[in-house]
Amino acid sequence: MINLKGVEIFNSFFYFYTMDKMLYILIVIGLFSCKSNSIAQEKEAEKTNPKPKIEKPKFSDLQDTTIDPNTLHLIVVMQSVTKNASICEKNFKTIATVKVKQIINSGSGITNMISPGQEITFGFMNSPANDFDTLKQRLPKDKEVSFKIRENLCPDMSKTVYEVIGFKTKY
Repeated sequence: MINLKGVEIFNSFFYFYTMDKMLYILIVIGLFSCKSNSIAQEKEAEKTNPKPKIEKPKFSDLQDTTIDPNTLHLIVVMQSVTKNASICEKNFKTIATVKVKQIINSGSGITNMISPGQEITFGFMNSPANDFDTLKQRLPKDKEVSFKIRENLCPDMSKTVYEVIGFKTKY
C-alpha cells in the first residue's frame, strides 16, 4: 500500500514552497516597478530643473593665487610720473599717479583697501626708478599697466603709502 500521508505532506510542502516563491517574486517585481518610476521621476525633474555643474579647479587655476600680506596686484591706467618726490615724509626717486582699473588680487592685512576708479600715488623703490627717462617712456599717460604694490602706514599712522614691488606693461 501506498502511504498517502507522505504524499499529502509532500504536496502541501510543495504548495507552500511555491506560494512563498511566488510571493517573493511578486514583492521583487513590485519593488522594481516602484524604483523605475522614481528613476523616471528624477530624470524628469533633472530635465525641468537641471542641477548646476560644479567644475573641479584646474591646476592652472591654483597657481599664483596666493599673495603676500599687505600686497596688492592691480591693473591701472597711468596718469603721470614724477621725479624726486615724497609721500608721507618718505622720499622716492620716482612716484607715479595712476587710476585703478581693476584689482586682481590682494593679500591679508590691507588697512586702506583700494577700489576701482580710485586715483592713487605710489613710489618706486627699486632700480627702474634710477633711470627716470626710461621709466617715463615705458609708462606713458593713459597706458594700461599691471602693478604689484605693498601698503605701508605713514609714521603718523593716519595715511598709507604704497610702494611698487614690480610692474608689467601691456602691449
